[in-house]
Amino acid sequence: MIKLTRAERILSDGKFGQAVIDGMSNRSAVTAARKTYRELRRTVGYSDAAPLLTTGAAQQKIAKNSLPSLAFMLTPERGMMRVDLAEIREAFNLTGGFNLCPLASLGCAAACLTYSGQSGMPTAQRAQAVRTAFLLSHPREAGLLIGAEIALALNKAPRVNLRLNTTSDLRWELISPEMMDALTAAGVLLYDYTAWHPEHRKASTEYSLTYSAKEPEKTSDEYLEGILSDGGTVAMPFTTARGEALPATWHGFPVIDGDKSDERRNDPAGVVVGLRAKGYKWKRDNSAGFIRQAATCRELGEQACGTAACVCKLSN
Repeated sequence: MIKLTRAERILSDGKFGQAVIDGMSNRSAVTAARKTYRELRRTVGYSDAAPLLTTGAAQQKIAKNSLPSLAFMLTPERGMMRVDLAEIREAFNLTGGFNLCPLASLGCAAACLTYSGQSGMPTAQRAQAVRTAFLLSHPREAGLLIGAEIALALNKAPRVNLRLNTTSDLRWELISPEMMDALTAAGVLLYDYTAWHPEHRKASTEYSLTYSAKEPEKTSDEYLEGILSDGGTVAMPFTTARGEALPATWHGFPVIDGDKSDERRNDPAGVVVGLRAKGYKWKRDNSAGFIRQAATCRELGEQACGTAACVCKLSN
């Protein structure tokens, strides 16, 4: 039996999944949960009960999707224990340690989406922390509100994308398999990226999972090639700059442009999902090799232009 992490156990024991299901139809329970959330937010300086899920209007990556998309952005890895978040932990009565990305490496943490664009702003970081604190301290109330937000989205479109691990790596299929089944039946298309081994997180037609490449000593080439050979997909960040093409292949496997859309459910089997490294922390030190080097035409010589190893500017 696979052991749950502390955060996963809190959500499972707190009946988060059943609350999501209830929140899709139980208006009175949702109203009470919203009141609780509003009161807690006021203790840390907010005057309203903002949505828990992010839409394409506020998240550039999911805005590129063809279907309406929702994302859950939480404080990643051990971020909730930061000194500057002590006030929030105290207000939500959180004690002990939490790690929402238990397999995060140094390179992964440095290149995390949480430090990219508007998400890296102090106001956005604080909002993520409040959202995370509410989830961990009041899992049922959080589930009710999330269920209501999903139902609202489904009222506007028959199908919606949902990425629950935008900046976390919780195993929702273990936390509440019944929630995953209910969401799928309602028209929710579930997908995520994960650092967990396929033995600990299995992708399915209902829940699309893209496995993450990390530093070579964390995820060896042989390990990644094994996932790809089995028909899985692997997300791999490259040093490729904005406006430049990603490598055509990696170790013989096709590389697709993962920045064109976040709809990973549409990816063919056995491909590398190439990403241009986001954020700013990794640029200070990429010595661990989390971000794969992508050679340019200038470095390879003009005779190499157009080969699989080459990354040419799109304008060329």
